[in-house]
Amino acid sequence: MAYPTVPFNQAQFSIDYINKYDLNEGMLFSLMRKNRTAIIIIGLATLFMISPLLLNHQALYGVDGPFQYSRIYEAAMQLKNHNFSFINLYSFQQAGRIVNSLYSPLVAVLCGALLLLVGNWFRFQIITLFIVYFLGGYLMYNAAQKLRLPRKLAIALGVIFLSSSAVYGFLFGIMWRSIAVSLLPIFIGPILDLYHGDWSLPSMLKLGIFVGILAQFQILTIGMFLPFLIPFFIHGIWQSKQKLSTSLNFLAGVLLALILSLNALIPMLEVYHGNTLIAPVGMNLMDHASRVLQPIYTSVYSSSDIVLTIIAYAMLTGLILFWSRLVSFTKLFVSVSLIYLILSTSFFPWDIVQNSMPFLQSFLQMPSRITLIVGPFLMLSAALIYHDTARSTKSVSLHQGLVATGVFLGVLSLSLCTQKVAQNVHSIMDPNTTLAQGIQTYPQNVHTKLTTIAQLQPEFHTRHIGKLIKAVDRTVPDYVPISKKQITRNWIGNITVHQQRGRNVLTIRYAPNHLTVLSKTISYIAWVIVLILVFLIKVPLTKKTAKMRTFWES
Repeated sequence: MAYPTVPFNQAQFSIDYINKYDLNEGMLFSLMRKNRTAIIIIGLATLFMISPLLLNHQALYGVDGPFQYSRIYEAAMQLKNHNFSFINLYSFQQAGRIVNSLYSPLVAVLCGALLLLVGNWFRFQIITLFIVYFLGGYLMYNAAQKLRLPRKLAIALGVIFLSSSAVYGFLFGIMWRSIAVSLLPIFIGPILDLYHGDWSLPSMLKLGIFVGILAQFQILTIGMFLPFLIPFFIHGIWQSKQKLSTSLNFLAGVLLALILSLNALIPMLEVYHGNTLIAPVGMNLMDHASRVLQPIYTSVYSSSDIVLTIIAYAMLTGLILFWSRLVSFTKLFVSVSLIYLILSTSFFPWDIVQNSMPFLQSFLQMPSRITLIVGPFLMLSAALIYHDTARSTKSVSLHQGLVATGVFLGVLSLSLCTQKVAQNVHSIMDPNTTLAQGIQTYPQNVHTKLTTIAQLQPEFHTRHIGKLIKAVDRTVPDYVPISKKQITRNWIGNITVHQQRGRNVLTIRYAPNHLTVLSKTISYIAWVIVLILVFLIKVPLTKKTAKMRTFWES
């Protein structure tokens, strides 16, 4: 088959050229060198963004800091003392909460091990921030390369993504969902496989592994993201000429994903099925819809939010103007992203939905979370629209303008986000900043002898890692066991028993059922097997197929 030529150096290559590219060591070295450039730039961008913390030797705690770091401290103490429990023993005021077993249990253990290794919270924060943001930026770059976007634009998209509202919550507020969202660009490869009908067993198992990885961070993110794959699944199965074999391969991938996710899914099903824990706080859905299409950023973490707004409107404009010039994959990809965008905003009738499905107030809580899920795909959608148009019109100026705009937005986003980090560091160093202001909550939710956030900083640098956790108690209603009989709780969730004359003993325990224990064991064994096979067989999870993606084909 003959493939059309395009006037850009970064354009798609023919199959024959790709085969030669894979066999030519010099060209492979050139490819590695290009990736090395991306690694250096994304790494420097990450260091630049967290430089205010490094230069001032200050750590941020944020709105979710007390909760997330308590989970990590719990995992560290259970590892250190070889005292493993289904309930939290060393954190959350020993109130009998079941947190670590339900919330990314495997990752919490890995983070706990890292904390013990590095010795204090400041080093732990810097290392985890670098890992999350460098990995997120590089995965976005890699996703853009899979879509055959220009290399400079792909790097710029990586920088935009790592400094965007989709993921910056982990920096400003230790928000765990930002880590899960930072991994979403890895699904571009499986999306292409589904769309183009590459439903081979390795491709479907790769999809299963990726879903299993995401499950280790946050189940809610999986629940919101998986519907994104449905249109590409439908297209692929419709185009397939071997529907039975491809369906079996897909089911194998689904089964692998379930097995790898058992350690996170089964404990949650057990606990919530028995109504053991109080449900998360319910929120008014319409009040928490996304404002991505309403560029008024007066109460956000960073003004870099405006960049995502610019990209969203650029996508909408390009979609209207250039629909006829887009290839079929781009049309579908952009359409699905647009649906997600609309769902996250007040354009969607959330009041009606809330009245008919009130459980969403506790489960979803904030429709703006959908914007976080679609954030990386919005960026890629906008780039694809203008790249397709430049290719179809053979417009060098449009191509150059696209790259220049991407670089400009990357510099703008990184600059705005880094300045906000510097402002936050300045605020926590200010002796007039209260502790409640420092962890972004109301004073009535904070219980401590400290008065300012600056007084908390020494606890980030000591090797006594428990001091940070015990220095501040923050009221967190989630994961609290439901009280019965003669048990009551005080303002931080501690259990109180109505004492009687004589010796009073309170024993807190939770015995998970045998299915839960077995499921967790199977999941961890499966992970070990998968890692060993990936290492031994050396099957890269981002494998390149000989058949190149040609987006101008229907």
